[in-house]
Amino acid sequence: MIRTAGLIAGHYECRSFDETIPILTDILALEVLTNSDSEKVLKHPNTAWRLIAHQGGANAPDKPLRNHYGVRVATNAEVDRAFEYLESKKKEYRIKIIKPKEYHNAYSVHFYEPGGNFWEIESYENAVKLSMGKTTDPHWKELLTQDRFPGRGYIPQALTHGTIEVDDLEATQVFYQQGLGLEVVQLWPSSIYLKHPLSPWYIVNLRVPKENRVYIGKWQRFTLSVESGEDVKQAHEELKASARQFGIDQLEDVREDSQQASFLFCDLNRNWWEIASLQ
Repeated sequence: MIRTAGLIAGHYECRSFDETIPILTDILALEVLTNSDSEKVLKHPNTAWRLIAHQGGANAPDKPLRNHYGVRVATNAEVDRAFEYLESKKKEYRIKIIKPKEYHNAYSVHFYEPGGNFWEIESYENAVKLSMGKTTDPHWKELLTQDRFPGRGYIPQALTHGTIEVDDLEATQVFYQQGLGLEVVQLWPSSIYLKHPLSPWYIVNLRVPKENRVYIGKWQRFTLSVESGEDVKQAHEELKASARQFGIDQLEDVREDSQQASFLFCDLNRNWWEIASLQ
Protein backbone atom coordinates (compact mmCIF):
# COMPACT_ATOMS: atom_id res chain seq x y z
CA MET A 1 0.00 0.00 0.00
CA ILE A 2 1.31 3.44 -0.95
CA ARG A 3 1.78 5.84 1.96
CA THR A 4 0.24 8.98 0.49
CA ALA A 5 0.86 12.31 2.21
CA GLY A 6 -2.14 14.12 0.76
CA LEU A 7 -4.63 14.76 -2.00
CA ILE A 8 -3.05 17.99 -3.19
CA ALA A 9 -4.39 18.98 -6.62
CA GLY A 10 -6.96 18.53 -9.32
CA HIS A 11 -6.18 19.10 -13.01
CA TYR A 12 -8.54 20.93 -15.33
CA GLU A 13 -8.53 21.08 -19.12
CA CYS A 14 -10.15 24.07 -20.79
CA ARG A 15 -10.08 25.40 -24.33
CA SER A 16 -8.83 28.92 -23.69
CA PHE A 17 -7.36 30.56 -20.61
CA ASP A 18 -8.72 33.92 -21.79
CA GLU A 19 -12.35 32.75 -21.66
CA THR A 20 -12.16 30.37 -18.67
CA ILE A 21 -9.89 31.99 -16.06
CA PRO A 22 -12.10 35.10 -15.61
CA ILE A 23 -15.04 32.79 -14.87
CA LEU A 24 -13.09 30.84 -12.24
CA THR A 25 -11.96 34.01 -10.49
CA ASP A 26 -15.15 36.09 -10.76
CA ILE A 27 -17.75 33.40 -10.06
CA LEU A 28 -15.85 30.88 -7.92
CA ALA A 29 -13.36 33.06 -5.96
CA LEU A 30 -10.31 31.19 -7.21
CA GLU A 31 -7.02 33.09 -7.36
CA VAL A 32 -4.22 32.59 -9.92
CA LEU A 33 -0.95 31.69 -8.20
CA THR A 34 1.34 31.00 -11.15
CA ASN A 35 1.18 31.65 -14.88
CA SER A 36 2.79 29.99 -17.87
CA ASP A 37 1.85 29.44 -21.49
CA SER A 38 0.94 25.81 -20.81
CA GLU A 39 -0.73 25.89 -17.40
CA LYS A 40 -2.05 28.12 -14.64
CA VAL A 41 -2.15 27.13 -10.97
CA LEU A 42 -5.20 28.39 -9.11
CA LYS A 43 -6.17 28.18 -5.45
CA HIS A 44 -9.17 29.09 -3.34
CA PRO A 45 -8.08 31.30 -0.40
CA ASN A 46 -9.78 29.00 2.13
CA THR A 47 -8.63 25.69 0.63
CA ALA A 48 -5.28 23.90 0.70
CA TRP A 49 -5.47 21.98 -2.56
CA ARG A 50 -4.83 23.53 -5.96
CA LEU A 51 -6.48 23.49 -9.35
CA ILE A 52 -4.01 23.20 -12.23
CA ALA A 53 -5.55 24.45 -15.46
CA HIS A 54 -4.32 23.30 -18.89
CA GLN A 55 -5.14 25.04 -22.17
CA GLY A 56 -6.21 22.34 -24.59
CA GLY A 57 -7.22 24.49 -27.56
CA ALA A 58 -10.41 24.57 -29.59
CA ASN A 59 -10.58 20.77 -29.89
CA ALA A 60 -10.48 20.09 -26.15
CA PRO A 61 -13.48 17.85 -25.46
CA ASP A 62 -16.54 18.63 -23.39
CA LYS A 63 -16.57 16.88 -20.03
CA PRO A 64 -19.90 15.49 -18.81
CA LEU A 65 -21.80 16.87 -15.83
CA ARG A 66 -20.65 13.85 -13.82
CA ASN A 67 -17.03 15.05 -14.19
CA HIS A 68 -17.18 18.43 -12.48
CA TYR A 69 -15.55 20.42 -9.70
CA GLY A 70 -17.45 22.20 -6.94
CA VAL A 71 -17.29 24.99 -4.40
CA ARG A 72 -19.37 25.35 -1.28
CA VAL A 73 -21.28 28.25 0.24
CA ALA A 74 -22.55 28.40 3.83
CA THR A 75 -26.33 28.61 3.28
CA ASN A 76 -29.04 27.53 0.87
CA ALA A 77 -30.05 31.15 0.36
CA GLU A 78 -26.59 31.84 -1.07
CA VAL A 79 -27.14 29.18 -3.73
CA ASP A 80 -30.20 31.11 -4.90
CA ARG A 81 -28.20 34.34 -4.96
CA ALA A 82 -25.42 32.56 -6.86
CA PHE A 83 -28.02 31.50 -9.42
CA GLU A 84 -29.07 35.14 -9.80
CA TYR A 85 -25.47 36.23 -10.28
CA LEU A 86 -24.88 33.49 -12.86
CA GLU A 87 -27.96 34.67 -14.75
CA SER A 88 -26.59 38.23 -14.75
CA LYS A 89 -23.30 36.99 -16.25
CA LYS A 90 -24.76 34.47 -18.68
CA LYS A 91 -24.25 36.46 -21.87
CA GLU A 92 -20.91 37.97 -20.89
CA TYR A 93 -19.32 34.60 -20.07
CA ARG A 94 -21.41 32.43 -22.43
CA ILE A 95 -22.30 30.06 -19.60
CA LYS A 96 -25.20 27.61 -19.44
CA ILE A 97 -27.00 27.22 -16.12
CA ILE A 98 -28.98 24.39 -14.53
CA LYS A 99 -31.52 25.71 -12.04
CA PRO A 100 -30.90 24.98 -8.32
CA LYS A 101 -32.20 21.74 -6.88
CA GLU A 102 -31.86 19.70 -3.71
CA TYR A 103 -30.46 16.16 -3.74
CA HIS A 104 -29.33 14.08 -0.75
CA ASN A 105 -29.55 17.11 1.58
CA ALA A 106 -27.33 19.18 -0.72
CA TYR A 107 -28.79 22.23 -2.45
CA SER A 108 -26.84 23.37 -5.49
CA VAL A 109 -26.70 25.09 -8.84
CA HIS A 110 -24.61 23.75 -11.72
CA PHE A 111 -23.28 25.69 -14.67
CA TYR A 112 -21.27 24.94 -17.80
CA GLU A 113 -18.40 27.18 -18.88
CA PRO A 114 -17.37 27.38 -22.56
CA GLY A 115 -14.01 25.77 -21.86
CA GLY A 116 -15.88 22.45 -21.76
CA ASN A 117 -16.50 21.97 -18.03
CA PHE A 118 -19.28 21.93 -15.46
CA TRP A 119 -19.08 23.47 -12.00
CA GLU A 120 -21.28 23.17 -8.91
CA ILE A 121 -22.00 25.79 -6.26
CA GLU A 122 -23.55 23.91 -3.34
CA SER A 123 -24.75 24.25 0.22
CA TYR A 124 -24.84 21.47 2.82
CA GLU A 125 -26.85 23.55 5.29
CA ASN A 126 -29.46 20.82 5.80
CA ALA A 127 -26.85 18.05 6.05
CA VAL A 128 -25.00 19.99 8.75
CA LYS A 129 -28.24 20.37 10.72
CA LEU A 130 -28.71 16.58 10.47
CA SER A 131 -25.09 15.99 11.66
CA MET A 132 -24.27 13.77 8.69
CA GLY A 133 -20.54 14.40 9.25
CA LYS A 134 -17.54 13.40 7.14
CA THR A 135 -17.83 15.07 3.73
CA THR A 136 -20.74 17.32 4.76
CA ASP A 137 -19.11 19.03 7.76
CA PRO A 138 -17.84 22.56 7.01
CA HIS A 139 -14.68 22.55 4.88
CA TRP A 140 -13.29 25.68 6.53
CA LYS A 141 -12.06 26.80 9.93
CA GLU A 142 -13.16 30.39 9.52
CA LEU A 143 -15.75 31.89 7.18
CA LEU A 144 -14.58 34.28 4.50
CA THR A 145 -16.30 37.66 4.72
CA GLN A 146 -17.84 39.94 2.10
CA ASP A 147 -14.69 42.04 1.82
CA ARG A 148 -12.90 39.02 0.27
CA PHE A 149 -15.62 38.48 -2.36
CA PRO A 150 -17.88 41.54 -2.54
CA GLY A 151 -20.88 42.36 -4.69
CA ARG A 152 -22.15 38.90 -5.65
CA GLY A 153 -24.51 38.10 -2.76
CA TYR A 154 -22.78 34.78 -2.03
CA ILE A 155 -19.30 33.69 -0.93
CA PRO A 156 -17.64 30.44 -2.07
CA GLN A 157 -16.15 29.32 1.25
CA ALA A 158 -14.06 26.45 -0.12
CA LEU A 159 -13.13 24.48 -3.21
CA THR A 160 -14.49 21.19 -1.91
CA HIS A 161 -14.58 18.41 -4.47
CA GLY A 162 -14.19 16.86 -7.86
CA THR A 163 -16.47 14.20 -9.36
CA ILE A 164 -15.64 11.22 -11.60
CA GLU A 165 -17.41 8.24 -13.14
CA VAL A 166 -16.59 4.64 -12.19
CA ASP A 167 -17.75 1.21 -13.33
CA ASP A 168 -17.46 -0.93 -10.18
CA LEU A 169 -17.81 0.73 -6.80
CA GLU A 170 -16.69 -2.32 -4.81
CA ALA A 171 -13.49 -2.95 -6.78
CA THR A 172 -12.78 0.79 -6.83
CA GLN A 173 -13.10 0.99 -3.05
CA VAL A 174 -10.66 -1.90 -2.60
CA PHE A 175 -8.13 -0.18 -4.85
CA TYR A 176 -8.42 3.15 -3.05
CA GLN A 177 -8.06 1.61 0.40
CA GLN A 178 -5.60 -1.23 -0.19
CA GLY A 179 -3.65 0.27 -3.10
CA LEU A 180 -3.55 3.98 -2.33
CA GLY A 181 -4.16 4.02 1.43
CA LEU A 182 -7.02 6.51 1.19
CA GLU A 183 -10.27 6.86 3.10
CA VAL A 184 -13.61 5.94 1.53
CA VAL A 185 -16.96 7.20 2.80
CA GLN A 186 -20.22 5.76 1.48
CA LEU A 187 -23.37 7.75 2.22
CA TRP A 188 -25.46 6.52 -0.72
CA PRO A 189 -25.65 3.18 -2.62
CA SER A 190 -24.65 4.60 -6.01
CA SER A 191 -21.57 6.58 -4.98
CA ILE A 192 -18.51 6.69 -2.75
CA TYR A 193 -16.55 9.67 -1.48
CA LEU A 194 -12.77 9.41 -1.64
CA LYS A 195 -10.59 11.54 0.63
CA HIS A 196 -7.21 11.64 2.32
CA PRO A 197 -7.53 11.09 6.10
CA LEU A 198 -5.78 14.39 6.90
CA SER A 199 -7.97 16.72 4.83
CA PRO A 200 -11.69 17.32 4.12
CA TRP A 201 -11.45 17.67 0.32
CA TYR A 202 -12.95 14.75 -1.53
CA ILE A 203 -13.67 13.14 -4.88
CA VAL A 204 -17.17 11.84 -5.54
CA ASN A 205 -17.13 8.53 -7.44
CA LEU A 206 -20.41 7.94 -9.27
CA ARG A 207 -21.31 4.48 -10.53
CA VAL A 208 -22.24 4.71 -14.21
CA PRO A 209 -23.03 1.79 -16.57
CA LYS A 210 -20.20 1.22 -19.03
CA GLU A 211 -22.42 1.95 -22.01
CA ASN A 212 -23.04 5.44 -20.59
CA ARG A 213 -19.45 6.22 -19.60
CA VAL A 214 -17.57 9.18 -21.02
CA TYR A 215 -13.83 8.63 -20.66
CA ILE A 216 -11.67 11.66 -20.00
CA GLY A 217 -7.98 12.18 -20.64
CA LYS A 218 -4.94 12.71 -18.46
CA TRP A 219 -5.33 16.50 -18.35
CA GLN A 220 -8.37 15.98 -16.11
CA ARG A 221 -6.73 14.05 -13.27
CA PHE A 222 -6.03 14.20 -9.52
CA THR A 223 -2.64 14.40 -7.81
CA LEU A 224 -1.65 12.47 -4.70
CA SER A 225 1.56 13.37 -2.91
CA VAL A 226 4.23 11.28 -1.22
CA GLU A 227 7.07 12.63 0.88
CA SER A 228 10.08 12.38 -1.46
CA GLY A 229 11.39 11.45 -4.88
CA GLU A 230 12.45 8.08 -3.52
CA ASP A 231 8.89 7.53 -2.29
CA VAL A 232 7.64 8.29 -5.80
CA LYS A 233 9.89 5.55 -7.19
CA GLN A 234 8.76 3.14 -4.48
CA ALA A 235 5.10 3.91 -5.23
CA HIS A 236 5.76 3.25 -8.91
CA GLU A 237 7.26 -0.16 -8.12
CA GLU A 238 4.33 -1.04 -5.85
CA LEU A 239 1.75 -0.15 -8.50
CA LYS A 240 3.72 -2.01 -11.15
CA ALA A 241 3.74 -5.14 -8.97
CA SER A 242 0.01 -4.88 -8.21
CA ALA A 243 -1.19 -3.68 -11.64
CA ARG A 244 -3.01 -6.91 -12.43
CA GLN A 245 -4.52 -7.16 -8.94
CA PHE A 246 -5.97 -3.64 -9.07
CA GLY A 247 -6.72 -3.46 -12.77
CA ILE A 248 -4.35 -0.60 -13.53
CA ASP A 249 -4.75 0.13 -17.23
CA GLN A 250 -1.61 2.22 -17.91
CA LEU A 251 1.46 3.08 -15.84
CA GLU A 252 3.81 5.72 -17.22
CA ASP A 253 7.48 6.09 -16.33
CA VAL A 254 8.72 8.26 -13.47
CA ARG A 255 9.70 11.75 -14.56
CA GLU A 256 12.17 13.84 -12.56
CA ASP A 257 13.34 17.43 -12.72
CA SER A 258 15.07 19.77 -10.30
CA GLN A 259 11.86 20.36 -8.34
CA GLN A 260 9.79 17.19 -8.35
CA ALA A 261 9.47 13.53 -9.24
CA SER A 262 6.15 12.19 -10.51
CA PHE A 263 4.35 9.68 -12.69
CA LEU A 264 0.89 9.19 -14.18
CA PHE A 265 -1.29 6.10 -14.21
CA CYS A 266 -4.74 5.11 -15.43
CA ASP A 267 -6.85 3.07 -13.00
CA LEU A 268 -9.38 0.26 -13.36
CA ASN A 269 -12.07 2.78 -14.36
CA ARG A 270 -9.80 4.45 -16.93
CA ASN A 271 -9.52 7.57 -14.78
CA TRP A 272 -6.11 9.26 -14.61
CA TRP A 273 -4.03 9.93 -11.47
CA GLU A 274 -0.67 11.40 -10.63
CA ILE A 275 1.71 10.49 -7.81
CA ALA A 276 4.14 13.34 -7.07
CA SER A 277 6.71 14.24 -4.44
CA LEU A 278 6.01 17.21 -2.19
CA GLN A 279 7.62 20.39 -3.50
